[in-house]
Amino acid sequence: MHWNNLARLRDHLTRTEREGAVITRRANIAWLTGADTHVDGASPFAICRLHVTPTDCTVVTDTIEAPRLRVEELEGGDSLNYEVRDWFAPAPPVPEGWLSDENADFCQSLRASLSVPELDAVRTLGRDCADIMQQAMHDVRPGMTEHQLAARIVGDLRMHGIFTPVMLVAADQRLPAYRHPIPTYHKINRTVMAAICAQRHGLIVSITRLVHFGPLADDLKRRHIACQQVDATLHEATRPGARWCDILQRGIDTYAAHGYADEWKRHHQGGPMGYAARDFVATPTETRTVQPDQLVGWNPSVTGTKCEDTILSSGQVLTSMRDWPTTNGHADILVM
Repeated sequence: MHWNNLARLRDHLTRTEREGAVITRRANIAWLTGADTHVDGASPFAICRLHVTPTDCTVVTDTIEAPRLRVEELEGGDSLNYEVRDWFAPAPPVPEGWLSDENADFCQSLRASLSVPELDAVRTLGRDCADIMQQAMHDVRPGMTEHQLAARIVGDLRMHGIFTPVMLVAADQRLPAYRHPIPTYHKINRTVMAAICAQRHGLIVSITRLVHFGPLADDLKRRHIACQQVDATLHEATRPGARWCDILQRGIDTYAAHGYADEWKRHHQGGPMGYAARDFVATPTETRTVQPDQLVGWNPSVTGTKCEDTILSSGQVLTSMRDWPTTNGHADILVM
């Protein structure tokens, strides 16, 4: 159990004068417990619910899921109660006057600042993902398909207990054509990009890297330098108290200063994350502010290239690689 996070939720119940909360989303159960409570990876909802009051925490689930949850996932000991129903019986309704995250995720703001154990966990996750991505991208060769590269990355991550809710790969003509390129059987010739959102114990980091075979064309080089400059601007501006719209505007200005004024409109630039790939994306009207110890993923792109790493709002980059070319700390295209 993440006791500090449970205390945050209970403080919220006190402030809002609620008797309890029903927690149904995987992200929020992971935030409270560190547990992986999915079977269907496509569903945002867990295989159990947590009923949290100022004094108790009850796991509400069925006869299928309860044995594994007790033994492998939920380490709460005597602090957790269990309410187990037959698999064919409906889940109990939300008690009157209680909060629920089923329709609106009220926990999103509560989980914005990571605790010390979460910071330790996400730093380890960032290192593991960076090492795996680095090796896979160093080993890519012309003639491999996008599916083969994706399989290598996903398989290596799973060997470290890491899931990949997002796996993107684009080679050659697909790279400038699509901002969200799902892998295909297209064979890699000159240029390939791979991007992941990788998850362990609920926490997520994201990384993008590009490899190019042969001399790098001047136009692609210029585009990537501009993208790196936007990335640097966004990183430098991300500090607790800054408004997301103001940080985004600085990035937009940097795009324009390098001759790519409209590129920011072609794909979102990223935003806060943690237990979701992005809790929300930064927009010109987003006036919420950066929180202390918040996880952030910026992903600026200029057609044909992209930059993406996971940082903390303190400025620390969590997904930097031990053996990857960089300019001022921002990833270059690896030329092979």
